[in-house]
Amino acid sequence: MLEIHLRYLNAKEYLNLMSRLRVLLQDATPEAVGLTAEEMAEFEKYVDELQQRVSFTTATLETGDLDEGELQRDKIITYLFNAIENGKDLPLEDQAKAAKALGLTIQPYKGIQSLPNQQETVSIAGLLLDWSSEEAKTHLATMGLTAVVAKLQEVNDNYRLLSAKRARDLEALTPATVTELRAKLDPIFEAIKVITLAESVAKPTEVTAEFILGFNSAIREVNRLNSLRKEKGSEDSEKQDPTIPGTDTETPENPDDQQPTTPGGEDQTGEEQQPGGEQTPPDPDDNTPQPGVDNDGDGSPEVV
Repeated sequence: MLEIHLRYLNAKEYLNLMSRLRVLLQDATPEAVGLTAEEMAEFEKYVDELQQRVSFTTATLETGDLDEGELQRDKIITYLFNAIENGKDLPLEDQAKAAKALGLTIQPYKGIQSLPNQQETVSIAGLLLDWSSEEAKTHLATMGLTAVVAKLQEVNDNYRLLSAKRARDLEALTPATVTELRAKLDPIFEAIKVITLAESVAKPTEVTAEFILGFNSAIREVNRLNSLRKEKGSEDSEKQDPTIPGTDTETPENPDDQQPTTPGGEDQTGEEQQPGGEQTPPDPDDNTPQPGVDNDGDGSPEVV
């Protein structure tokens, strides 16, 4: 029977292998390949749990209500804050005075609509607590915002209750982790391999032969998919090929090693540089006397 290294499979590849093995066992019947009904039931139980874990979603019936409540309280907060800011310029003195007083209370809460949901819930509770004083209540009443604040209290309280219920429900529904389930399935898988192979050798039948053929086919396919995934990951890594400083042959490791040149194309020695930084070689056909060189062969260098 073909080998497969279970530890190298990701969750979906692992589930694929176990699901295909279950189908093979169901088609052959456990007894025909040497398994007991109890062993098959235990294997199927863990495969079902693994399927539930891999496909697990945190969406619940409360999710839609929570989204709606989040949107509603954001709209109410925006309305209240805008009303208070705009009220400072009202021609009615009492309302303008109330708006200015309330404006001080909302300063610490500016932008709470963008906070994570649970933090926003706590922040709104703090704002409502600040507005629970008799002075704040009077200012809110003067501006006609008492009913709006009461609605904010209602929506925020409902959001907090729904959020707590959802957390409890998820805690109850969350199955064992993939790691825990794989730890239980690994030895069962190896035992099934040994038992079914031994059964096919000791009591060969068409059923056992077909089972071993299908088992090897499943292992071969999952191994292939695993290799493709790793090759894909390797190719993605190779696409990211940053140049490490000092390894680019066209760029010196130390920028100071470059010979500085002046804008006129001369280096610091005053010698003219050709493109690419090379000096002009002497022309062998040029008879112009060169300073410091024996041009006429009399043994003494020329002085120009």
